Amino acid sequence: MTIYFAEWNADYEKYMINALKHEYDVILFNKLMKHFRDINFSLERKNFPRQWFIKLNQLIKLRKLKPDDILLCSGFAISGFIDLVKDVNCHRVLILRDTIAVLNNSMKNKKKWLRQDEDFITKITPHFNKIYSFDFEDCKKYHFTYLNQFLPFNFSEMKKIRERSFNNTVKKCFFIGEYWDNRVEVINKLTPILQINNVITDFNLINYYALKKASITFKQSEYYNLGQKISYFDNIKKVKQSDIILEIVQIGQTGVTLRSIEAILFNKKLITTNKSIKEYDFYNPDQIFILEDQNYGDIIKFLHTRFTPVPLDILYQYSSDAMLTTIKNDLITYS
Repeated sequence: MTIYFAEWNADYEKYMINALKHEYDVILFNKLMKHFRDINFSLERKNFPRQWFIKLNQLIKLRKLKPDDILLCSGFAISGFIDLVKDVNCHRVLILRDTIAVLNNSMKNKKKWLRQDEDFITKITPHFNKIYSFDFEDCKKYHFTYLNQFLPFNFSEMKKIRERSFNNTVKKCFFIGEYWDNRVEVINKLTPILQINNVITDFNLINYYALKKASITFKQSEYYNLGQKISYFDNIKKVKQSDIILEIVQIGQTGVTLRSIEAILFNKKLITTNKSIKEYDFYNPDQIFILEDQNYGDIIKFLHTRFTPVPLDILYQYSSDAMLTTIKNDLITYS
């Protein structure tokens, strides 16, 4: 059984796959969309026949797949090549790192990989044997299988990370993420409290749309930088250099993000707007502060709390090893 990661092209995803190769039979499929996506969309929108084009690409790009192999697709990329893989003879598995609401908006309005009259649920999900999501509410609503958020690190890497010390002489709180109005509101309210209590803030908001269209403007503030996107490992470097990680999740999101697990792995305190984090086995109020409208003043006490690091056996469940093991075991049961 070979596991093919289909278009997992982010820097941290490629790192994860390369690390997994040492222990598992995994392959990165990173050219499925090349010479396929744009031509396929063009043929579809002009109502031209395209079955011949799809079959030709399947023959060229998917000929190595065997029935017992796993084709592992990500929710963000799959809309670009669903026609290529939807009937391929293997175990087709989809992992959703975003909510369906976010995917629909992104695929329709940003990527343009779905038409306005299309829907991610009806066009994409029927073609998979197994669908996993990190979001509790989406799992209930759409009958997905819940999967723990997983880091790009395998368990042996996690153990090595825990052996190192990342203590800093000056307290610093770090955040980087897409520019949303609710994030601006939280940062403008939180930053003065942290700064009065001698915490340096390193808050960075990125407006991806404005980076492409200079005419788009958005709010300036002395409390955050209008930053550029950074690589995943530059992000990890910032995490190591900080004492506190700030997380401001999308409104309505349930389930944890990579940022939460990174904070736990690197023994950092976490300030988060994600109320569902209480449901997780690593939750400790001495390490994790759940930010709500009325409790900003309580942060002062939280800044001085001591916490016990989360045990490694709990963190294993959020490793790339655990993710692969879960999927393989589920497919064996499913078969």
